[in-house]
Amino acid sequence: MFSAINRCKLWSRLFASEITLPKAFAYPALRSTRDNFKCPNCDQALILQPETQPQTYRCNNQHSFDLAREGYLNLLLAQNKRSRNPGDSDEMIRSRQRFLNAGYYQPLADAIIAAVAKAANGTEQSVLDLGCGEGYYLQQLRIASQNVASQKLASKTTASDTKSSNQTLKLLGIDISKFAVRLAAKRKIDARLAVDSVYNIPLFENRIDTAVSVFSPISIEETARVLKPQGKLIMVGPGAEHLSGLTALIYEQSLPHGGNTEGLEKAAQFSLLEQIEIKQTIVVSGSDIIDLLKMTPYYWHSRPEQQEMLTQLDKLETLIHFNINIYQNQNS
Repeated sequence: MFSAINRCKLWSRLFASEITLPKAFAYPALRSTRDNFKCPNCDQALILQPETQPQTYRCNNQHSFDLAREGYLNLLLAQNKRSRNPGDSDEMIRSRQRFLNAGYYQPLADAIIAAVAKAANGTEQSVLDLGCGEGYYLQQLRIASQNVASQKLASKTTASDTKSSNQTLKLLGIDISKFAVRLAAKRKIDARLAVDSVYNIPLFENRIDTAVSVFSPISIEETARVLKPQGKLIMVGPGAEHLSGLTALIYEQSLPHGGNTEGLEKAAQFSLLEQIEIKQTIVVSGSDIIDLLKMTPYYWHSRPEQQEMLTQLDKLETLIHFNINIYQNQNS
């Protein structure tokens, strides 16, 4: 006969072989915290601990993430990185920032602003930039929303009117590049920013009115999950003639652009509402020419002598060609 001690040992071995305990118990997120970022370890809401220095966000399971000095959270866990510094290179990001700040893609920024305003309730909505990079388009959205708020404020006379005019866009951005997100945070655009993957968006479901992706791939499932029912997805990709003046100096034969809408046409989660085409000639000057090259994948395909030739150019005339596809979330 087994003693009581032996029976306990036997039962403990049987249960140990059949039952796998979860890493952490998942508490349902409180309604008041469902607009917060999610903990990447256990999917619980991250809550600001105001007494901490530096400011810390912590979940119920005591996972903690410090707010960077610039004002963003790094939620990309080490085990989810495929390289030491995932995303675009620092040089590519710097070049893109300088080129975009010079205003060459302002027609695209204006089109995105208009599409966002049309997509939901004007400036009274939440907008998520998927692959936000160094924050140029988020900044353009913020400036536009502030202009609208100022115009409303100038036309209001009562206290209640003034309060309603102060409602502006709730901007959020995620990117897998820590360097890019840091630059975005330095723009001081009152946006909630996080380092993380678009394939693991650190938000709860049904939180976003409009999602925007400029040249970035997305996860169809994750994007549909965080969008509200009937929420809009604005996808920006290159047209067939995009930067043809630049590519003509690099390739003997132009290569077709792959775009970033693969799978969306057949996805049950989204239906296509509208397509917008932007095509315009720009003249790029001086050092902006090499920045344009470095911010694109063409840089890796160009030979040293081609790069040198581009640095010697005073001006470069090229088409910019963008396709904007606007989808509606069909998830209920």
